[in-house]
Amino acid sequence: MINIFVVFLLTFIPLTLEVSVLDPYNYDAYGTRIASNDYFVVLAQNDLSRYSIIMAPFGTPFTCNYGYGSVDDFVMNVAVGRRQNSTQMSFVYLRTNSSTGTYQKLGVFTFSQMRNTEEPAAMCDKILGSNNGEYEVKVWNNTLSEMSTLQMNRAGTYAYGFLSNGIFIFDVENKSVQDISWEDILPSIYFEPHALDVSETSDGIPIALVAGYYQYDANKALPILYLIRLNPPSTMMVIKSYTLMTDDRVKFTRSNFAFTYQFNYAMSVSIHDSTQQVLVGVSQSSATYLFSFNSTNLQLIKTFNQPARSISWIDNEGIQAALLLANVPTLPWTQSRVLMINTSSTDIISAYPNNQQTFEQWTDLPPTFNRLATTFDNKLMVQASDGTVLLIHSADAGYFIKTNDIYSASFFPEICPAGTYKSITGPTPCQVCPTNTKSSPTNITNSSMPTIMCAACLNDSFCPLGSVNDVNLSTIISSSQAYAYPTSPSSTSFDDILIENVFSIQTTPVRCILLSPFFWALITLFLGFIILIIMGIFYYSPTKKKHLKRLQYIFRQTDLIGNGELWFGGLVSFAIVVLVIFSFWFGSVFIKLYPIETSNDADFACDASLRNAQFSSGLQLLSTIKSDKEKPIFDLLEAQNFTLQINFVQTGFLCQDIRLQNNFGSYAVDFLPTTCLLQSDNATLTVSIDMPYHLMDIQLNLTGEYYIGGVFICLTGANSTTNDSVYTVQELKFCQLFSTSEQTLGQTTKISFILTKVINRTDVLDYSGSGYYSGRWIPTTTYELLNDALAYKQQGNYLRYLATQQILKISFSETQFYVINEQQPIVRTNEMLFHGILFTTTIIGLFALAFVIIRLSLLPLMKWMMERKVHRLQFWRKKTKEAIVNKTML
Repeated sequence: MINIFVVFLLTFIPLTLEVSVLDPYNYDAYGTRIASNDYFVVLAQNDLSRYSIIMAPFGTPFTCNYGYGSVDDFVMNVAVGRRQNSTQMSFVYLRTNSSTGTYQKLGVFTFSQMRNTEEPAAMCDKILGSNNGEYEVKVWNNTLSEMSTLQMNRAGTYAYGFLSNGIFIFDVENKSVQDISWEDILPSIYFEPHALDVSETSDGIPIALVAGYYQYDANKALPILYLIRLNPPSTMMVIKSYTLMTDDRVKFTRSNFAFTYQFNYAMSVSIHDSTQQVLVGVSQSSATYLFSFNSTNLQLIKTFNQPARSISWIDNEGIQAALLLANVPTLPWTQSRVLMINTSSTDIISAYPNNQQTFEQWTDLPPTFNRLATTFDNKLMVQASDGTVLLIHSADAGYFIKTNDIYSASFFPEICPAGTYKSITGPTPCQVCPTNTKSSPTNITNSSMPTIMCAACLNDSFCPLGSVNDVNLSTIISSSQAYAYPTSPSSTSFDDILIENVFSIQTTPVRCILLSPFFWALITLFLGFIILIIMGIFYYSPTKKKHLKRLQYIFRQTDLIGNGELWFGGLVSFAIVVLVIFSFWFGSVFIKLYPIETSNDADFACDASLRNAQFSSGLQLLSTIKSDKEKPIFDLLEAQNFTLQINFVQTGFLCQDIRLQNNFGSYAVDFLPTTCLLQSDNATLTVSIDMPYHLMDIQLNLTGEYYIGGVFICLTGANSTTNDSVYTVQELKFCQLFSTSEQTLGQTTKISFILTKVINRTDVLDYSGSGYYSGRWIPTTTYELLNDALAYKQQGNYLRYLATQQILKISFSETQFYVINEQQPIVRTNEMLFHGILFTTTIIGLFALAFVIIRLSLLPLMKWMMERKVHRLQFWRKKTKEAIVNKTML
């Protein structure tokens, strides 16, 4: 039994190994299995054992499939002349046996074309004629070439093959093959060809540009490009070589990788015939080189830092080219990326696929792209690893078009998405409108009109990059209730305030003079001075003595200073009465200026902002135990319902494009918005959410090819009261615009709302109540970068068009402290009365002190001066009298 099992293994295992020599599902190894010219595209499909011919303009009606001669055939390369004429319905192939790979066959395949009256273009004949099909030209019975390249000249008259085992020239018309040894053109150099292209110089000399690796030493290899002059049908010679270096540095490669098929070591050569330029891609070196050439020289123009494994020119001017980056994912579509670049400026024009030029997935996993090719009119073809070929169509100005495989009918063009435009015809996506422009005309008459050029926005519009329509700035005004709590006045003593308002006179404005009690006290003193003068006149008038005594009696009765001793004190006492009356009146009005929320301006004082309030603010930890008086206001704040309104301004997204989720750590729960509507400006999408609780982590996913100019977020909550308005939660209304004028919002925007409780405690004027409490939530926002400008600057603006989804994350958290603001009156009713009495006694005392000073110092001084003056007057009178007597005696 054991012997039978051993025999079975020995028999089965070799068969298994033999069958797996060449993988028919590998569309990349050993050569190129796609080629095209002005009339058709040929695909060698080893997994289906057939050639597939797709005639222009492509699609199923223009497709013919021709089976291989044997199911064991494995085609390594196919090639056509880029400028074959309409009578040359043929291509050259190089194939082997998939089981053994012990030979290589060169041949030409011909087919016929036919006219269908129902189709405008020529079609291939699905049935091969007697003179059609495969025609084998030569067989090489040697080891399979690890590397093989095959290319035809532009006219399709000669085919050139550069293989690991040797070189050949195939004269298509004469069906003859000339073998050439590598030693004949590269003596003493071991070289493995990886890529080939054939053209002619401007002076008509046929040339080939061959890229590959040459042996530097036993373990190292270097990438190199050879310019070879072709002398068909028999000879060729190397004219120039260029070692492909990166940043003027030699980058070696391990020989065992460079001299065998490795996906990441692919190279590509693409010649632009009219401009005599060639692009060379070296994926392993992460570099692509642009050369110019002629019949005698090869000149490096510039180097692109792009790891292109396949390259193709896509215009007639030699400016635009496509680079295939096989290992750069463009998710969710592919594991690869195609870049359209401007070779004159190194700018990246666009990338494929993108959010406009997408394709229907045909596999569970995103495919990998292997190779590029172009059609007769520079349409780009992309071959995937499973052999599927995608055709990137050109679209008119104002339109874009999705891509499909080359067998399927093309999609209908679609109008550029809102906020974008396209001014030229080509295979590129629509671009966002510049700042201060919009995609919608000022007078919209037909929303289905394509946007070829963006229109200017109105001056009062919010119009950032990618704008859709005019959005008036007045509709997106930010608002906040985070007002600074008032600070206490410089003087919180009622005595100081009273004295300052009684004894100060400000000359400006005029009302301050009229409101000054000291001014009216001076007026009273001035009137008293006038009365004093009148009394002086009465003093020297004998007939007025009676009136004088009556006035003196009256003023002695009003004397508050000398207790009725001085009639003069009675005159001054009227000024005292004015000041005292004002002080009590000031106190009675000032006490009503509390609290500040309900008080009016202080019209009775020069400073209208005067209030009977002093303030203090502080921070308290939320974890502190709340008193029974404080707890209800905290409960009310926690119970306040929030409504979150999110306005996506300048966007083309609609309600059906939005999905909402609430993130809980590592998982999320989807939910629906309360309301969602597109505003009348057709550029603002409003989403409202009634938040079930305060601390949420909300994520909005907007799927589509649109952009967002800015997001205007409002957080609102209704007011509420309890206990006869002892506890009041104030209305919450916070709005803020998040945008940058020169950019659209980033693909992922994170905005954090940090909520802080603010508690206001207001004491009452008397001591019988416990005061009032009011509370409010104060949101503050933080955010990361609002746009991806840095990424666009470093990597290219094309990244903007790769996003399939815009994500807005809004998270809510609460600070671990709260703000406590306290408002207290500077003076209460009883205190005011007491301080008024004190002020009255103070004024009387001040005036009494002034009188004492006058009586003890000024009056004696004046009396002395008067007596001195009288004495001197008497002295001079005596002297004068004596002089007169003496004169008389003489």
